Amino acid sequence: MSPDHSCASEIAAIRDSLAALGDPWRCGETPVGRLSPEGRRRRLGVPAPSSREIEARADLPARMAEAALAPPHTHEETEHAPTPHLPRSFDLRDVDGVNYVTPVKDQGDGGTCSAFGVLATLETTAAYTRRAPRLALDLSEAHLFFGHAAAREAILPDGTWPDELLTDCRDLGVTFEEHCPYTEDGSGELADGWGDRLAKAKDVVDLSRDPVAIKEHLYNYGPVTACLVVHDDLFHYTGGVYRHTTERTSGGHCVALVGWDDDAGCWIAKNSWGTDWGENGFLRIAYGEAFIEDYPDPRPTTLGCTGVDLHAWLPPQRALGLFTSAHDHNSWAYLENLGWTRLSRDQTADLAVLALAKARGLGCAPFVSGEDLGAVRLVG
Repeated sequence: MSPDHSCASEIAAIRDSLAALGDPWRCGETPVGRLSPEGRRRRLGVPAPSSREIEARADLPARMAEAALAPPHTHEETEHAPTPHLPRSFDLRDVDGVNYVTPVKDQGDGGTCSAFGVLATLETTAAYTRRAPRLALDLSEAHLFFGHAAAREAILPDGTWPDELLTDCRDLGVTFEEHCPYTEDGSGELADGWGDRLAKAKDVVDLSRDPVAIKEHLYNYGPVTACLVVHDDLFHYTGGVYRHTTERTSGGHCVALVGWDDDAGCWIAKNSWGTDWGENGFLRIAYGEAFIEDYPDPRPTTLGCTGVDLHAWLPPQRALGLFTSAHDHNSWAYLENLGWTRLSRDQTADLAVLALAKARGLGCAPFVSGEDLGAVRLVG
């Protein structure tokens, strides 16, 4: 860890600037803000933008801020599924009182934010598309970053690109945290049997430079991975709708967008700097701010996926409901943490196990293969 240093003068200067702007957000001491400049840069992890790319996007922030408040697309305007009546605000932490967002993590001194942003997207997409808030996936950033990205020699001096990591999640899959625990120096090991705890992204979509498509994806499928240029005042953010007050930058960073608020004019993002930064680890960032809808690079950086296939034994849980009909492959189980799931193999044997578990209130461990229940075993 980098040693702490005094940031009082920085905070005082930011507060003066915020006062002149009407105090749109709050700043104060944070664990990241107390780090040295080099220590702060190690908390990033997206390759820094070039001045040429930033200049080429000089008009983009204003256009994105305007576009974010435009009506939803029609079928002719976008390839993404249109939503005729988007709400003025939406937050995956509170969808009709249900929270689908997994807990905020802390990447430490590793420049691994792209892995954290991508897997935050997968974890909540898996729960939200299943309407299973208790799914509680915890995927391995170490496997994605120190395993897949390192094997491709894709770790650059200042980080990795989320589009490449999402491709790895789609083509190779990523295991669960318990099979490859995260350490910021990559010293963890991949445990035996990790192939039986695997998640794969489905249908990766590029949403760059299209705020309405970002909203539609959030509403229909779940979070969106996004990159932003980090201005030095962001390290001291403690709440409110962020807009930069300084032109000094430290590099690029990856987060997961989990909602929006049109009345406040902002996105809601899940960060990976722990819960002592920002709003319990989250950031509200103004539309068009810091190039968050289209990071200054030719590659796509604002991305989502339409689902997550699991190939995994999941923790034991109760069977709360069963449904079957005379038609083949039309038997379903409602599991406590997984929701309705179709049985895909020997339905007679699995239905008998599930019926016994339901009748006696016993736990059963499900093996999920894709969208289906591939096997089930009684526990306890």
